[in-house]
Amino acid sequence: MTRDGELRPAHEAPGDYRLVIVLVGLAQLVLTADFSILSVALPSIANHFHLKPSDLTLLISAGSVPLVGLMILSGRAADLVGQRKCMLLGLTLFGVGSLCSAAAPSYAILIAARVIQSIGAAILMPANFSLINTLVPEGAPRHKALGVFGVMQGLSLIIGLVLGGTVTSMLGWRAVFLINPPIVLASIFLTLRCVPKWLVGTGSDRSIDYWGAALITLGASTLLVGVSFLGRTGVTPLSMGLLAAALALFCLFVVVESRVRAPLVPLSIFRRRNFGAINIIGFFHIGAVGGLFPLINLFMQNGLKMPPFAAGLGLIPYALAVMLGGQLSPMFMARMPHRRTIVVGFVFYGAGFTLLGLFAPAGSYWLSLAPWVAIGGFGSVLAYMPMMAEATADVPEDQQGVASAILFTIQQIGMPLGATLGLSVLTLGGANGFADGFLAMASLIALGLALTLILLRRGAASARLTPATLDIRPAAGT
Repeated sequence: MTRDGELRPAHEAPGDYRLVIVLVGLAQLVLTADFSILSVALPSIANHFHLKPSDLTLLISAGSVPLVGLMILSGRAADLVGQRKCMLLGLTLFGVGSLCSAAAPSYAILIAARVIQSIGAAILMPANFSLINTLVPEGAPRHKALGVFGVMQGLSLIIGLVLGGTVTSMLGWRAVFLINPPIVLASIFLTLRCVPKWLVGTGSDRSIDYWGAALITLGASTLLVGVSFLGRTGVTPLSMGLLAAALALFCLFVVVESRVRAPLVPLSIFRRRNFGAINIIGFFHIGAVGGLFPLINLFMQNGLKMPPFAAGLGLIPYALAVMLGGQLSPMFMARMPHRRTIVVGFVFYGAGFTLLGLFAPAGSYWLSLAPWVAIGGFGSVLAYMPMMAEATADVPEDQQGVASAILFTIQQIGMPLGATLGLSVLTLGGANGFADGFLAMASLIALGLALTLILLRRGAASARLTPATLDIRPAAGT
């Protein structure tokens, strides 16, 4: 049946849900690989356009500010006009932005092309994740989809760090942007093949809350810019003013949403079981990731004196552990409640990076880094998958897009905050800066674990699966 209760047309019935899982995986791959690919290409871009390192922040901001600012509006659009249209539009913009980036004759045009890519990513990301809860059957198939989603996190790192580095070295930085279009084309084909036209929102009121859209876009963008200035200049009137302005815009947004007839973000969604709690927990979970990545890269290149290409290869144990965690997470979710799986994941996550902080002074890659980042990466994705499943388990289909967008927006805000904290501790720590930075990120992980135990409620969506549920078969009508 469609969301409004009518029967689905037989000729528009969804195909095999396995194609949906492939589509979700491919789209996630191109989204997450793009960030690491760009990281590898940044030094070559700076050399080509004769840029100072500080000039590269404009290129990074061009990819992050539109993404954070527009994601919630895009998630609501997915609920109103349907995931199919948003997937196609987002993929098209992302692919066009990639081609324009590859052909950019100047740095200004490259920045503009990255903005187009970021807008496409903002439209694509919530629509893509919401397909899991709208087209994949509950139980083991949905857990399998979440596992694929997690595996792509690790695979994207390998593609970005290894393939991106190889392509940059052999063909130049422009070629790395040509990695995206073939994956985009395959994703467009799968979208046309397996995302049905009937997958659209319900309700007679399909108006857009423009005031809410403007406030949340300005608030999220101002917050991200404020965090960027905080990391670059420290506590200054400008950085504090931007953060205060962002807080005021968010407060005004809540007031507006509580009074309009068709809000962009229905505030009732935060009363859904565990949705608000997962957003808080996820903020600290992803915040630690945001701080750990620059710390690990700086530790390898500056602390262990590894060249950039070797440092990229040095993260392979982390990427493989993330892929393993993505594979095993559905098995954990099938055998124990989501809450318990999240706790187990946080224990591995925190233990790995606590040991990294303790062994960092040893000064050896295999003793100081490799085993501990593998343990931490495994635990990170082991906790992340059930968190995402639990957050949206009780959300109606016609709010899945905006729910996914809220989750990703808060995570995107948490990453630069974690990076700012980690780099600040590194700067203040002197000779023990790296160890102190890693332990600071482990403290964020410990806080996430404590919040999981305190805030996360047990419920039906976290119940253990029965043997019958574990029998993976195509849903009726697929």
